Amino acid sequence: MGKSQLQTVLFVLSLLLCLTAFGYAQSELVIPSSDGTTFLNEQILADAGRPADRVYVLQRNGTYYMNDDLRNDGFVLRIKAQAGEGQKPVIYLVTGAAGFPPAAFVLADDLFLNDVILVGYYEALASEIANIPPRLIDTAVPGVDLVIDGCIIHNERGEHIRIAQTAAARIVKITNTIFSNMGDLGRSNLGAGRGIDLRNISLDSLILVNNTFVNFHDRIIRHYQSVAAIKYFKFDHNTIVNGLSYHATMSLGWLGDDAIITNNLFIDHHIAGADTDKVRQAEFGEPGELDPRNGLGKIVWILSVPNDTTQWTVAGNYYSVSPAVQAFYDQYAAAGVLGEGPALNHHVNAKLGADSINAFKKESITLGNRPTPMLAMAQWYRDPAGGNKTKSTTNFVRALHDYDRRPWQYFADTLDCSYPTTTAAYAGAQRGLPAGDLNWFPDKKAEWQTSVRTKENGAKPTEFALNQNFPNPFNPSTRISFRLDNAGFTTLTIYNMLGQKMATLIAGKLPAGHHEIDFDAADLSNGVYFYRLESGNNVSIKKMVVMK
Repeated sequence: MGKSQLQTVLFVLSLLLCLTAFGYAQSELVIPSSDGTTFLNEQILADAGRPADRVYVLQRNGTYYMNDDLRNDGFVLRIKAQAGEGQKPVIYLVTGAAGFPPAAFVLADDLFLNDVILVGYYEALASEIANIPPRLIDTAVPGVDLVIDGCIIHNERGEHIRIAQTAAARIVKITNTIFSNMGDLGRSNLGAGRGIDLRNISLDSLILVNNTFVNFHDRIIRHYQSVAAIKYFKFDHNTIVNGLSYHATMSLGWLGDDAIITNNLFIDHHIAGADTDKVRQAEFGEPGELDPRNGLGKIVWILSVPNDTTQWTVAGNYYSVSPAVQAFYDQYAAAGVLGEGPALNHHVNAKLGADSINAFKKESITLGNRPTPMLAMAQWYRDPAGGNKTKSTTNFVRALHDYDRRPWQYFADTLDCSYPTTTAAYAGAQRGLPAGDLNWFPDKKAEWQTSVRTKENGAKPTEFALNQNFPNPFNPSTRISFRLDNAGFTTLTIYNMLGQKMATLIAGKLPAGHHEIDFDAADLSNGVYFYRLESGNNVSIKKMVVMK
């Protein structure tokens, strides 16, 4: 037996020994695609012998229905797509005995969603839009965690995610996800149609990284009239396309220690523009900055309550206004529309100082394939025979005034928010990466994910060593450091207790020296995992614990 074969055998044996010692294995239950008579909510609630580490696995290319909202009383709910190739499983809300569900999930405990498509109604029947729900995810009790990765969340009339006013969450972390079709004037008004509605309560952490938001009436984040803070806010490498931003793009309210808005791309995201419009301005007053033209709240993209403690980091962001949207601004300039308007309030600009001038850079950027701008709706809103600059939808005609409402298949297969590599934004974000959601540039995302920091500590290490990750246990990220005594091809991989590879963090040539890399386990379940470092003839394995 060769040395590499022996190392593999020893690795597998070590995992089996740990499995025996700890008595732990992730408990997965595969739920078959529905035949039209089964409902995902009922199947999950019928799992009477559910172990604490249960994961519900949905089949690739599968279709699932929910005829009532699912409330996870007393158990953490984990739903993910089966490994392998094929379309992500699709979950539709449909009419049940109690009528149409008001949401898909009502959280009485934590929820983890991975690689699924959640759709507010069955789009193949055009009449079903009449049942479009007020939201898709809601909270019922305080203190829950919501972690979403690799999903498409699609079609509602109020907000995709709502943190109930009496049920403040702990952590909301969403990565690699598409938010699409936020709002419907057939059942609601322009003050609805949001991505995440935090109402006015506290949240320990709101982390949004590598997501794409497309088609929204109102705000992608609402924390209006807040009575408690978002203690940590990170909005990094997101792409925002096609929104009216009726009451702003992000209304952040009261913030805590950190507010990070970095490396994002905004495309026709503020179509309603910076106007003197008292109905819209009614919800722009929190910063205390007024439009001198009428003394009402000044319209900006991103607003928050001024304070002396929040550390603002705003950098590497780009935005673009298409010719069609610019023509709309020009058409109504005499009526008070000052184009797209400013990005930030004065109090944030003052905190950024000289850096504020470069926080958002404007560039002409054309995306590969996107819905048409929301101009029919914007024109209807201003038309005296239409919305007449009110929230009334009496004269709304869907066929004439709705936005470019594409089905979920478009967002899964056709939407393309990549842009030419010749634009400044392509290398304009931090570390020379593209601005916006890096899922549209897979090679650049791989570079972003697997960047290893080589520490300049002077003398070359005399031995190969893998250090214990820190922190450990951790939620959701940890740092792994190691030493290489010789340069060489190096791999760092993560395995579960069954020896299944969960992630490859490093696969490339590294120089001799001290190295470290951060690992984000947001899409992993609670439990014991192993990380394995191999370089040349050297192999080392250590244990880590994810505890959410």
